[in-house]
Amino acid sequence: MAFMAMFKSEKFAAGAALRPVADWAHYNHGYTSNILNTPDVDPDAYARSSPIEFAAGLKRPLLICSGILDDNVFFQDSVRMVQKLIELKNPNFELAVYPIEPHGFREPESWLDEYRRIFKLMERDVKGRQ
Repeated sequence: MAFMAMFKSEKFAAGAALRPVADWAHYNHGYTSNILNTPDVDPDAYARSSPIEFAAGLKRPLLICSGILDDNVFFQDSVRMVQKLIELKNPNFELAVYPIEPHGFREPESWLDEYRRIFKLMERDVKGRQ
């Protein structure tokens, strides 16, 4: 949701995408096929729903947080999104990587780091904006 909000709207001063799906075609087939069919049956649904297709719309700061051992939204999704933003020459993003974390973080230090980063982002880019 954070990706789509930041890519398709300028209403948000900043956003934090936590363990985000970048492309629904690469996510859990059983989950997405119940909603979007399959990419071969309905490629338009995937194109309209996948944040990576709208990455060019990023205008404001975005923090992406992902665990390398994520067993739900694979780390590759964040890597693909970062590569897309690099190719678009977009400097408005930061990536925070958590080398030992799965989808649901387990280490208190990782949670603390993630929320400190979010707090810093909000203090820097949101606080005091009209």
